[in-house]
Amino acid sequence: MTKIGVIGAGSYGTAIVKTLLDKEGDVFWWIRKKDSLNKIKLFGRNPNYLRSVDLKLKEDQLSTDIKEIFKQSDILFIAVPSLFLRQVLRDISPAIMKNKLIVSTTKGLIPHDHQLISEYIIKKFKLHPEQFVFLTGPAHAEEIVRKRKTYLTLASSSEENALEAGSFLGMDFINIRTSTDVIGLEYAAVLKNIYAIAAGISQSVGYGDNFLAVLISNAIREMDLMLKEECAAERNLMSSGYLGDLLVTAFSKFSRNRTFGSMIGKGYSTKTALIEMNMIPEGHYAVKSLCKLLQDRCISLQIVSAVYHILYKQEDPLITLQALEERFD
Repeated sequence: MTKIGVIGAGSYGTAIVKTLLDKEGDVFWWIRKKDSLNKIKLFGRNPNYLRSVDLKLKEDQLSTDIKEIFKQSDILFIAVPSLFLRQVLRDISPAIMKNKLIVSTTKGLIPHDHQLISEYIIKKFKLHPEQFVFLTGPAHAEEIVRKRKTYLTLASSSEENALEAGSFLGMDFINIRTSTDVIGLEYAAVLKNIYAIAAGISQSVGYGDNFLAVLISNAIREMDLMLKEECAAERNLMSSGYLGDLLVTAFSKFSRNRTFGSMIGKGYSTKTALIEMNMIPEGHYAVKSLCKLLQDRCISLQIVSAVYHILYKQEDPLITLQALEERFD
């Protein structure tokens, strides 16, 4: 039986573990904190995320030794926020990664380097691009564990590897789609988190659904511009991996990026919002890296720029959004 490792014990890592267990897969789970691991052993539940989900794991399936998880796994699902990815993987050598398939659920950019996750992992571990698969939605972890109808897109330069990774997640309520547009889907995932922050801010400062609809229609045009500039390819932006994921992230009550934006719109400082959420809104960190990248590429994305100025230049959210109104179609 194929051995599957899951790196990360947040909500998405927990949802993947639950799905793999339901498929009766041979699962090994890396938990960073010993206290969390002990509670999962004792109670069969993650004490921090998706606490109502039963996780029937044997003791030898849980470990705080990340090297051991990597060594014994054939396929690795990495569900770690981009902010911590470099630190989490720092002791993993390229030799350990030989002939393994890496599936990333991380939707962000590596801070400081402004790299996509695929670029970072492939370079760091000297992988062939075919060994990397990017998993995207629209798919909130909260709905996956409730077995709500879900569409997953798995992108890789090897369709065979994308299908193999998808085979471990396919259930009667999960539809699997594949794509070769790895870079395009990664950038789309970065952007949708930023646009969800904009949606949350808009709602909190008093804009209604009419404005939000215009905001998102302009956002998809911005996404189209960005992808054409950075990674020209044949793609359908109206499909679930692009527009679908943008819509669910911008409007869902489960969206941490929308929630973060809503708190900012209500007057919370960035620091206070991050502390109270106790979760990572990837868009907050991604917008800083993305704006640096856009500046270097001479690309102008007005919604992305507005979110950056609200979060990092402390501009007034309402005044900043009002300035966008005149530019929207």
